[in-house]
Amino acid sequence: MSSADQAPSFNARGGQPLRGGFAGSASSGRGNGGGSGLRDDQKEQVREATDIADLVGSYVALRRQGRNLVGLCPWHEDSRPSLQVNAERQTFRCWVCNVGGDVFSFLMRMERLEFPEALEQLATRAGIELGARRGGGQTSERAAMLRTMSFAADCFRRCLESSEEAADARRYLTDRHLTGETSTAAGLGFAPERWDWLIGQAAKVGIGPQDLLRAGLAVERSDGRGHYDRFRGRVIFPIRDVMGRCIAFGGRVLPSAVNDARRDPPAKYINSPETPLFAKSNTLYGLDVARQTIASTKRAIVVEGYTDCLAAWQAGVGETVAVLGTALGPRHARLLRRYADRVVVVLDGDAAGRRRANEVLDLLLAEPIDLRIARLPAGMDPCDLLTDEGADAFRAIVDAAIDPLDYRLDEAVEQLPPDAADSVCLTAVESVLMAVARASAAVARHGGDLSQFRLREDQVVARLVRRFGLDRGVLRARIRDLSKGAARRSDDDAGEPSRLPTKREPLPPWDQEVLEVLVSVPEGAGLVVREVPAEDLSSQFGKTVLQAARQLFDEFGSVELAGLFDLLPDPEIQSLLVDVDEQAAARKGLTPPDRLQHLQETLRRRQAHRETERTSRILKTQSLDADAEAALLEQIVAQRRLAQGMSDPKEG
Repeated sequence: MSSADQAPSFNARGGQPLRGGFAGSASSGRGNGGGSGLRDDQKEQVREATDIADLVGSYVALRRQGRNLVGLCPWHEDSRPSLQVNAERQTFRCWVCNVGGDVFSFLMRMERLEFPEALEQLATRAGIELGARRGGGQTSERAAMLRTMSFAADCFRRCLESSEEAADARRYLTDRHLTGETSTAAGLGFAPERWDWLIGQAAKVGIGPQDLLRAGLAVERSDGRGHYDRFRGRVIFPIRDVMGRCIAFGGRVLPSAVNDARRDPPAKYINSPETPLFAKSNTLYGLDVARQTIASTKRAIVVEGYTDCLAAWQAGVGETVAVLGTALGPRHARLLRRYADRVVVVLDGDAAGRRRANEVLDLLLAEPIDLRIARLPAGMDPCDLLTDEGADAFRAIVDAAIDPLDYRLDEAVEQLPPDAADSVCLTAVESVLMAVARASAAVARHGGDLSQFRLREDQVVARLVRRFGLDRGVLRARIRDLSKGAARRSDDDAGEPSRLPTKREPLPPWDQEVLEVLVSVPEGAGLVVREVPAEDLSSQFGKTVLQAARQLFDEFGSVELAGLFDLLPDPEIQSLLVDVDEQAAARKGLTPPDRLQHLQETLRRRQAHRETERTSRILKTQSLDADAEAALLEQIVAQRRLAQGMSDPKEG
């Protein structure tokens, strides 16, 4: 962490720097600079080099809407795009979450970073080398872990490319029909069958066993006497976040190790453990590469294995990602919803694939997402199909993917023996109705289109009527009963119900006018800081922003939105600042000179009103002779006319 980012800055009058949060409250400590004071050249250089549309677009699919870009907010259950990005002003805002800010605020909130980490990441992204760090502050643990992961990925990759120990691994990838170009593009590697190979490589560059342990690359021995490599004798698949940074690894054992009769067969796949960088439940293999294609096709294809994903890319099916040894879950679905309108889950055509389909359905029927299920022919996985039959055959299976409710019905019917007893048939019907009920409750809970869902429900009910000769009314009544139970269970599982943020009270009109001029009319900053006293604003937000504006004006002779963000790191304040800026931009027909003139006239009227009140108090509280009283009355009349915007009457 740079001392330039930490050291307090003082204003020209020797006052203490502003801290995050409203006046009188504790700093959040998570804002731009952690409340550390005024801007510096590094921040401004990085800010100017980072396009907020590109940054937000690396996480969320954006589309043009008027002068803004919009997308699904990543911080709440968003079915209609409520995240707005103003590329001209370089700000973002979610109108539901009531959060907003600049490039630093977005990355900090998205990645749960402190400001120095966000500054470093954006600088790296922009190709800017930050200056020497004064004070010798230590780099954050998260940044150190990222460097450790990057180093390990390079070691594994070089081993696969040139080591004799990796010959079997290279043969395995060739047998899976993955080309050298695909392996290189994916950064594939190999970990030799040695207990301390990576530990030894890391020691050469000053990375110790504890560093590897924190990153999930080493394991502490059970007797507490040293460490050993987590990945040994495995093909290594780097797992990256959406920004392309290596955050974990998947290791695939070689077939020769599985067939070795001298040892117990090892697990086919192992992944890195969960760390501050990596959580399986919200990470998908290949999303960093596939997200652009997913955003353009509006469809995500989810497969089960790393090689399945790579084979799909190699065949030109670029919208493919893979889960990490677990079923597709709700967090995965929410992640994909940022980019895709439809998610197709491709399952192997065996009993295990059927079980996983049921897991997926149970988890994802509660999600407001267009989910489809595609099952491969028996005994095949996507890599086999793509190799044997080509991309067109794979795409045909994906295009034919069916609705989860239809899938559940087909499964229930297929598994019934020809002479099934009525009780067995009714059990199968009940499983289908329960799936329908859960989906119905989920659509209602998420505010989805129930009328559209009813069409799907009608189709399932009609098929049940035809297949089993049951009464339509009885089936519908049973769905209603099951839906009520599913809704109650969802509420119980959720514990305390989630609340949408309360609607923010609008700013008082005078506060709004002053702050709009401050953030949107650069030449008006001097007038505001000179002529508007803090006590003239009635909101605490307005007073806090005005104090920050004075500090900026004293230091730089100007006030900019970016500077206010730097001085006021509190997310609520930044969101309000974006709100004020957006409202100012939305006012049509008022030029900057018009706004300044209006502000000056309002200042004169407010000053005249204060003078009127002061003169009236004198008139009421003091004993005056007739001439003095008459003079004061005349003064009050003139002041009231000025306060009402009226000119003095002309004589004659």
